[in-house]
Amino acid sequence: MRAVCNTETFSKKLALVSRGVSSRSTIQLLGGILLEASGEVVRLAATDMEISVQTSSPAEVEEEGRVVIPARIFNDIVRSLPGGRFSLEHDSSAGTVRLAAGENEYRIRAYAADDFPQLPGFEAESAFKMSGELLVETVEKVARSYSRDETRPVLTGILISFEDSRVRMVTTDSYRLSIKETELATTAFEGSREAIIPARAMQEVSRIFSGSEEEEVEVALGQNQALFRVGDVLFGTRLIDGNFPEYRRLLPTTFEREISVSREDLISTLRRVNLFAQRQTPPVPVSLSFSEGSVEVIVRNGEIGEAHERLEATSEDDFLISFNPGYLLDGVSAIDTEKVVFRFNEALKPGLIVPGADNGGSEEPDFLYLIMPMRDPSRG
Repeated sequence: MRAVCNTETFSKKLALVSRGVSSRSTIQLLGGILLEASGEVVRLAATDMEISVQTSSPAEVEEEGRVVIPARIFNDIVRSLPGGRFSLEHDSSAGTVRLAAGENEYRIRAYAADDFPQLPGFEAESAFKMSGELLVETVEKVARSYSRDETRPVLTGILISFEDSRVRMVTTDSYRLSIKETELATTAFEGSREAIIPARAMQEVSRIFSGSEEEEVEVALGQNQALFRVGDVLFGTRLIDGNFPEYRRLLPTTFEREISVSREDLISTLRRVNLFAQRQTPPVPVSLSFSEGSVEVIVRNGEIGEAHERLEATSEDDFLISFNPGYLLDGVSAIDTEKVVFRFNEALKPGLIVPGADNGGSEEPDFLYLIMPMRDPSRG
């Protein structure tokens, strides 16, 4: 294999593909980047057997071929090269790849590509398109609530339901639940399909799209994997096998109270009073003490002190409820309307946070954040 590449363009492609490189595997090939030179491009690919990233970079290919190069040293060298062009040449007899840029020359020990895992191809005829901007927004909304506990794999994923031209994404870590419905498909999805996709993989798709100049993301769902194509980047991920919790049963059908508060004011207040909560285990709760026309936001920390702030609210009676401060701030921050609406029943029953009425009048909101309350030990 022998090819000449633009340094800046290739470096960006290499950095992107490196996100798929395994950092923990004992298999040397999975710590490398597969290069395939043919036609007028060098294709780059990486996988850790859970996700895969494939793309290509324009090149003057003088000799076709395939080789796997260790990702870390390859990245470090290419990133540090001066601007302009550099050449890649694989010497199969010596088992090395030679990089040359001007008077600079480097030789990296490489691996034969024959044993590199076969990566999936994209079948466009079974795919559908989605607005990338709205996909990113939807993932950001629900990503706050997925679990980081690997002992319960299904909770580390996003339950994604496709039907016609709508998608619903759901996450939960057992303490809060996020649901977002979005009109995403630019080409209708025939029938319906449900899958659990690793949340980190969906966040990676969001990052790839945000770093591109594309407007759409193409999606193809298989029995055990999902593929996302953004321009010339193909990202694949294994689906999570298992049964997602019956989240609909967790949603109350009626509420005794519906209270509206200014989103911006509440976020500012929570950020200040949460300084008194700090990151303690178990967490110090933040309490919302409602009375007619206002809410007092309170944190009491025996080691530090107390914080009290009062805001206007549409509450009509006295009601006290406490939450994990980080979870509450996450939920309020996910709202993108002027007002945040709280729906409550009893003080130890789950509360619901939804967008205010300016999100669509009296229609049901397209985003729900269910949060479990806490007992406040400072109140006995």
